[in-house]
Amino acid sequence: MRYPIVFWDSGGTIFGPGREGALTDTPTSTKVREGREHRVSLALEMFGHRVPPDLGRILQDTSSGLQEKFGARYSLEVLASGVYERLGLPVLPEETLLVADAIGGPRYRTWLWDGVADALRALAEAGVRMGVIADTDWTGRMMSRALAGVGLRKYFGPVICSCDIGVCKPAPGIFAAARRLFPDVPSDSPVLYVGDNLEKDIGGAAAFGWDAAYHVTTRGGSSGRAVLDFVQYQDVVTLATG
Repeated sequence: MRYPIVFWDSGGTIFGPGREGALTDTPTSTKVREGREHRVSLALEMFGHRVPPDLGRILQDTSSGLQEKFGARYSLEVLASGVYERLGLPVLPEETLLVADAIGGPRYRTWLWDGVADALRALAEAGVRMGVIADTDWTGRMMSRALAGVGLRKYFGPVICSCDIGVCKPAPGIFAAARRLFPDVPSDSPVLYVGDNLEKDIGGAAAFGWDAAYHVTTRGGSSGRAVLDFVQYQDVVTLATG
């Protein structure tokens, strides 16, 4: 095979925004974001805590302050702990991890780009090793939960999220951290990165010495910066296994 290792971006490459009416009662990503306060309220009530009437403002203010404090290491788990501190509650991971999941919400199968699940299955069956590298405030634990929920976690080994290591794309450190997690694959083996952002994904991977496949979601392509511009995910399978 041409690429024994393929890393994937998450949002914009595996997950899209979702489609209205794609499945009965399945919300889009926008609707899920809008439901954040309601989900957190229910989680706090479940643990027997009083829900303040200005919970939405508390979430927003706490998030802004912690993003400034933690920078690239800011995550929704950090936010959940910060909300507990703001409310004067004991910061118990047994509760705050669930509250972090409530803040993030679910990701649905209907958000997956058409063909991505089939492509991942085909690559895995061909013996390609895969991982995720994502710029996100979702921790690796949360991203793994989301991938498991849509039936894709089994296809990936390492899931590297920027907030866990404090490094964002296109910095080489995040690509290096991911590559070290496949120590059994010879260091000179070619690696492919699949993403939808020209600067962070395509440019970052290329600068690190990897090839890149560009998921075209709007008009225009990579202008030769990627080894593949694609709309159909089967093209990634053909490239990687050819």
